Amino acid sequence: MFKKFITYITQRHRISAISVLCLIAIYASAQMMISPHMGVDSLQVPQKPQSQQKTQQAKGKQKVIDIVFSKELFTRAGSDVKILKDSVIFFHDGAYLYCDSAYYDEKMNSFNAFSNVRMEQGDTLFLYGNYMHYDGNTRVVMFRENVRLEHGSGTLFTDSLNYDRMMNIGYYFDGGMLVDSLNELTSYWGQYEPALKLATFKDSVILVNNKFKLYSDRLKYNTDTKIATIYTPTKIVSDSGIIYSSKGWYNTATEESLLLDQSTIVNKQGNRILRGDSISYHKAKGYGEVFGNMFLQDTTKKVILRGHYGFYNELTDYALATDSAYCIEYSQGDTLYIHADTLKLIAIVDSIKPTNQKIQKHTKVAADSLHSDSIGKLHSDSLHTQSVNISSSLEPLPSALPPGKKEESKVTTFREIKAYYGVRFYRSDMQGVCDSLQFNSRDSILHMYKDPVLWNTNRQLYGDTIDIYMNDSTIDHMHVKRYSFSIEQKDSLHYNQLKSRSMKLFFQNKQLERVLAEGNVETISYPEEKNKELSGILNWLESSYLQIFMKDGAFEKLVTWPKSVGKTTPFDLITPEQLRLTDFYWYDYLRPLDKDDIFRKVSRKASDVKPQRSKTSVFNREE
Repeated sequence: MFKKFITYITQRHRISAISVLCLIAIYASAQMMISPHMGVDSLQVPQKPQSQQKTQQAKGKQKVIDIVFSKELFTRAGSDVKILKDSVIFFHDGAYLYCDSAYYDEKMNSFNAFSNVRMEQGDTLFLYGNYMHYDGNTRVVMFRENVRLEHGSGTLFTDSLNYDRMMNIGYYFDGGMLVDSLNELTSYWGQYEPALKLATFKDSVILVNNKFKLYSDRLKYNTDTKIATIYTPTKIVSDSGIIYSSKGWYNTATEESLLLDQSTIVNKQGNRILRGDSISYHKAKGYGEVFGNMFLQDTTKKVILRGHYGFYNELTDYALATDSAYCIEYSQGDTLYIHADTLKLIAIVDSIKPTNQKIQKHTKVAADSLHSDSIGKLHSDSLHTQSVNISSSLEPLPSALPPGKKEESKVTTFREIKAYYGVRFYRSDMQGVCDSLQFNSRDSILHMYKDPVLWNTNRQLYGDTIDIYMNDSTIDHMHVKRYSFSIEQKDSLHYNQLKSRSMKLFFQNKQLERVLAEGNVETISYPEEKNKELSGILNWLESSYLQIFMKDGAFEKLVTWPKSVGKTTPFDLITPEQLRLTDFYWYDYLRPLDKDDIFRKVSRKASDVKPQRSKTSVFNREE
């Protein structure tokens, strides 16, 4: 190397090699005249982190630091220390080291460098600073003040940096910053491995991206892949929300991430929370997949969705949960708990434009009544008008806005819940099972499909489809469609029964107020005495239409039309077949008993086949 340098000097300055050697000999002789009291500055070497500590084992002769160039060189008399000034260049084990001046200890194979210090290792790694200490035996270089490390697209800034050339690792311990094409990372302690393009940060870590900020106490970052690896509680803040995670990784380029250990994603408004054992999150695309203990809550829509697997799209506000999925809907005041194989939450956006609304006035037409102990036949017209509200007039609503000012359209978001396969739900005032279910918060209607069974107090309903209409957190009315069967348990043997093609049940103050049955009506009832005991007779009735009126939860009157047939039978004359209407099934064993019982797996008994509308009657009309 030295021969190459002499050749370079000879060619550049056009002087002979002999002249150069003479000059060097004169220069060396002059250094012997320097005072032996000239001191050598030293830099305190800070202790490396425990993970970086090692014992240097000598393997043969250590490589000696080569002095490549210096315009001035001085040597103490009786000392191995050399003083180099002006354009100083060292070379050691594949690295060039530059400075304005240096103290070189030939015996210790080390030097201290001052001003415009630079190290070049290959053509990819560059280190800059104001001061440097280099140990040629351990190959550890220590930079101080205005330190800058450049490698690829990344640049590291600090005031104190140690670089271990044997391990090919640099670290700072008094605050630093790493900047690349996408991110700016700061921390109190940091480490960089050029071979892996991997940086490790500890203590007060902040990653700044033009789309988000990340806060942590420990983080690893790859300057090539732009992936940040999370090891401790970490917060990622963006315009769309906040991510909380203690383990996982986040791709700062694509905004894809894998979040572990019950990580949490909260939207900007703070009203939607997504949590799970692991979340595969694609922020740019707006969706995430959750594996294990999924928890999704919308505090505005007042709904919670849980399951062992989930999917959520924050752009469309769509969510899905499977595997022990259940939903908690608490917008109605009385919390609704739903369990099914698959559950979906769907956002419905309504844009309501103002219209010239009209009020519908209703007039109830009075009708004659029948006493509870009689079966009456009334004129069809008079009875039919009793069950219908007649629109008497339409009047426009007065406008509340000043003249000339237009009303603006209002955008409202509602939540729709869909449940599939093995649905079980519980509410304090009703419980049910069915194959599929749908609930819409806009109109507060709960739809039950395919083999639905519904319980309310001591009453059981089943049919092809059941619609439940709610108002102010209470049941307003129910509609059992196409095939309906109502059963009210009196005791273990006796049940009031009503079946028809269609049935509506109306409630007031959480109590049944009226029942309307339409089409092929058949009923069995057991009248009660004033002391609530059974009177000892069975009433059987068949008609086309029937209405039952209740007061304070007790039977008040019954109305049928256009005609009806019936029979009254004392208990001692009742046959076992007459105790039950055809298609009677008591599904009490299926009923969810509380919010935790919705997870109980239970199937219909083989004897309880799917109800089919029968045309036969347990009573002989000829009698």
